[in-house]
Amino acid sequence: MSDLPINTQCSMVETHNQVQDPDLVPTHTTAAAVSIERWVAQHHGIRAQHCYLIRRGLNDNYALQSMDGTRYVVRLYSIRPRGGFNIDFESSLLAHLTTKGAGVASGVPASNGRTYISLNFPEGPRALALFRHAEGSTPDTLDEFELTGRTLAEIHKAARDYAGPPSLYTLDGHHLAGKSLAYLQTYPELGAPLLDTYSRLIHGLLEELAVVEGSLTRVICHGDTHGFNNHVFTDAEGYKTTVFFDFDDAGPGFLSYDLSVMPWSYLIRKSLKQPDDTLRERWAHYLSGYRAGGGNPTEADLAALPLFIQLRHLWNLGEAVGRLHHWGTSSAPVTWLRNQIEVFDAWKTLDFTSEWNP
Repeated sequence: MSDLPINTQCSMVETHNQVQDPDLVPTHTTAAAVSIERWVAQHHGIRAQHCYLIRRGLNDNYALQSMDGTRYVVRLYSIRPRGGFNIDFESSLLAHLTTKGAGVASGVPASNGRTYISLNFPEGPRALALFRHAEGSTPDTLDEFELTGRTLAEIHKAARDYAGPPSLYTLDGHHLAGKSLAYLQTYPELGAPLLDTYSRLIHGLLEELAVVEGSLTRVICHGDTHGFNNHVFTDAEGYKTTVFFDFDDAGPGFLSYDLSVMPWSYLIRKSLKQPDDTLRERWAHYLSGYRAGGGNPTEADLAALPLFIQLRHLWNLGEAVGRLHHWGTSSAPVTWLRNQIEVFDAWKTLDFTSEWNP
């Protein structure tokens, strides 16, 4: 299970058994891969060839390969500012989508049938869940973005008759932007003028949403469809399929929001205030694929995309600002927060109903 020599493992245990300093207040613990191996062996009955940390993000994700060569992803859920873990909904939704044949990375239950295990960490209870590894890589070519859009539509369609445990979270205006304002109000050294600017921005966007939300299509959203949460796999005959994963931000919401995350991701990664030719081409194929998969975004849904790109940016900003205890202010410096006001202003003029719409 572990390549660590026995004396090293014993040393680790002895260190962990030392009395904790009473002045230490832990905010986030990163578990060693050897701990992940042991928990999966204990609770899932799967022994590992190797295991390693992939990334620390909204959660801590580990790659694990079993003795028989099967690949898995282990998610160790972090304590997030939004509230409790939404795993009962996430795991039930994935089971429903898997039964429907949708392209998702399914969960692997523990030996006792539970979809996750609870673990006691210094900062509080956390949860661990095991998932099938999604083979392939993130979409890159135009046909792969079309495939991504088509598969997302199939997921939305398959989720229509989901009747399992409800989500703890609805991806509405309060979830996407209202909470971010609350996090900003606790940001050190933000300054009253900038906070007031964000307050006016957020209230304005929420008012805009209130006007149009009655005309918008509702779906169960994946919630994080930025193009890096699905892998495209090409088989020996050259046939491509794609699988979505990381449904921990899923919940009932607006189709416009789920569609907005991909172009938002490109705009923010490239520091763009307006789309370039690459994004225009990708969006055209993405939307064409979504329609080919049975999706039917209305003109109102497309017209609302600039609004939801801004709301997505506020949600993402809020996730960083709400985790200063974990990520620090370098994840969203005051200078960067100030510069985003110009970005929001520019994104108001985005138009998805004309040349972006094939």
